Amino acid sequence: MKLNKFLIAATFLGLTFSACENELTDDVELNVNVATGDGVSFDGETITVKAGTAIDFEFSGDPDYLTFFSGEAGSEYQYRERTTVDESEVASSVLEFSLQAQYGAPANILTMYISTDFPGIEGDDFEADSVLVESHDWDILISPEEFPSKTGTTSYTVDMTPYMGERIALAICYRGQDKTQVQSRFYFKNMQIANVMTSGQETTLLASSFGFTPINMLYKHALSDQRSMTSNRAYGTVTNNTSGIWNFSDMTNFYIHSSSANTELKYSWLVSNLFVVNACSPDSGTGIKNITQTVNSYSYTYDEAGTYTATFVATNGNYKRVESVVREYKVVVTE
Repeated sequence: MKLNKFLIAATFLGLTFSACENELTDDVELNVNVATGDGVSFDGETITVKAGTAIDFEFSGDPDYLTFFSGEAGSEYQYRERTTVDESEVASSVLEFSLQAQYGAPANILTMYISTDFPGIEGDDFEADSVLVESHDWDILISPEEFPSKTGTTSYTVDMTPYMGERIALAICYRGQDKTQVQSRFYFKNMQIANVMTSGQETTLLASSFGFTPINMLYKHALSDQRSMTSNRAYGTVTNNTSGIWNFSDMTNFYIHSSSANTELKYSWLVSNLFVVNACSPDSGTGIKNITQTVNSYSYTYDEAGTYTATFVATNGNYKRVESVVREYKVVVTE
């Protein structure tokens, strides 16, 4: 009896394993249809729809994952791996951000630099990095005189077309000027490089992609108002408010914290990785199904007239292989 139970269990496990093996190697299946009527027509290849009218896509097949690219700017399947834009396709390029200065007298504290020949910092050798950033022959991108002299918010737009195709580094230098009053706090809001294409499409490279690294030039001084930062005081950031230290909790609104009057003057650099101005973030799709879900339909609305390519990517994947199929449809959106 024990032997029989063992054989039954072994047979069951073998069948289960075989079934799993077959399941793991199933081909991806996806068929897409479009519900017609109410201003939506579909001939099997082209969808015609009025702007503002929802398109209801219907699916058969059950892929593990399903992703949708609408074909609008930022969601084009053909650009899903694009990290740079051809220079000839860029009509304009600007660095843009807003700067909010709080407390004290912000005049002459900030300078923003750019370089086309900066070699890059090591990030783990403070002596070498601190000497390098101070001795490098930077070009001034925004001078202290152009930064605010009073508290408030100022917007900046800097032409970046002269640097198109160059590998550049950006740097921001914060250097306190007057210890008899509060050393200002500065918020950098929505910093990005925006490239407008000759086609009218806009691509952006966000500050979160710049690879900024702080260098706290006075970290060896063990300043009393920085003691709460117990690790990596030379290069680190914080999630709280620490005098003269950068907070990167939100890279759409990163800042360096203020310091009280009659404390040591703060001195910090913020240095980017090397990157090209015509870099861009890859286009991305919308995940509409994962392996835990069953999805039979999806609704999407185009608000602007034009011609788009709607793309569905169906994927099955496991530790052995990943297999995908792509279904593309022309979408003509009318006024």
